[in-house]
Amino acid sequence: MAKDKAAAQEGDGTEVKKKGKGKIIIILVVVLVAGIGAKFTVLSGGKASGKATPAPDPTPTPGVVIDLGTMTINLADPGRYALVGLAVELGKTAKADTITAQMPLLKDASVRKLSGMSATTLLSQAGQDQVRAELTDQAQQIFGKDKIVRVLLTEVLVQ
Repeated sequence: MAKDKAAAQEGDGTEVKKKGKGKIIIILVVVLVAGIGAKFTVLSGGKASGKATPAPDPTPTPGVVIDLGTMTINLADPGRYALVGLAVELGKTAKADTITAQMPLLKDASVRKLSGMSATTLLSQAGQDQVRAELTDQAQQIFGKDKIVRVLLTEVLVQ
């Protein structure tokens, strides 16, 4: 019986060693799998690796910029006026001399648009973005979308 107890104790020790090694192997496998998963997550930027990322839009090449100068405009608020500087970025197909000769059309559209604005709106970032977008649209209607890339505000001063 003593031999059986001794054999049982030796057997228990062997089983503990085997269980301990098994746990270590399982932990190492889990850590290895987690590390590989983290590597792919970091390298793919957290996106699913099966999806192709869309190519960024190519930035348009800057064209010739024509400065229209500054205009003093009475605003919609009584007794308030603004000094606004404008410029136009031309497209690849536009000829600067032809567009420059027709710029009074855009200046007229700018005066009509800006004179209806309040000082608060014109001074806000959202208001200036709106002016840029609307004047760009107006310029593209006048000259053509391929001729005008955008209208720029070069100066805004409100009194």
